Amino acid sequence: MSSRRKPQGTIERDRAENARVKAPEPRLQPSDFGLSNEASRPVQSALIRAFVESFLELAAIIENARALANQSAVPTHEAEVLRVLEDANRLAENVKELSGWVYPPRIPMAFTEAVGKADALNQAGLEPDRVEQLFRILRKRPVGAPAKRRQSFIGAFEFMLESKKHSQGQATRKFCSCGKQTHDPQCEHNLKAGVRGLKEILRKYAPELVNRYDSLHPDRAKKVNG
Repeated sequence: MSSRRKPQGTIERDRAENARVKAPEPRLQPSDFGLSNEASRPVQSALIRAFVESFLELAAIIENARALANQSAVPTHEAEVLRVLEDANRLAENVKELSGWVYPPRIPMAFTEAVGKADALNQAGLEPDRVEQLFRILRKRPVGAPAKRRQSFIGAFEFMLESKKHSQGQATRKFCSCGKQTHDPQCEHNLKAGVRGLKEILRKYAPELVNRYDSLHPDRAKKVNG
């Protein structure tokens, strides 16, 4: 007996359905996060890539956790649950750490504006405790070095990467964000400390940039002390 052939329209619909199933989901790009990834900014680009990668990995971990929760017929071992929690916590900390370096400074909301937002949330039915918590967040300054200063640290680091002839003093005059017309030794000290902190971040996410920096500008104190 000959098998009955599907109508052409049914075949085309099946092919279209298979294509939809097999097509990979579009990968999120820095622009999807409101970030501009410029090839001429190696440090900024490395931090942005690390931020996006960490965010996507965190999203994948959350999806895995959801899948585990839905597999009621398959027992989930405690070790597997703990591994998922540890991975999620690690990646969430990475995203939080990097966001302070890749996004512009967050300015605390004015008191009257924050009150207006809180009132609107209250009228929308949000619990009073939650409204109070959000009000404090809107009025709170971020912890740590302001993002504006962090951008100056990134600029100084990238400037120093361009040439071994670029000195710390030149970087200070070019990138210090103190606002003074003439920069003093404290400005250079602050910028140097900021660059040192940035190096600690880069050792974690882009160690090759730190190696390149150190080869151009070796630490003279370490060299003297052997």
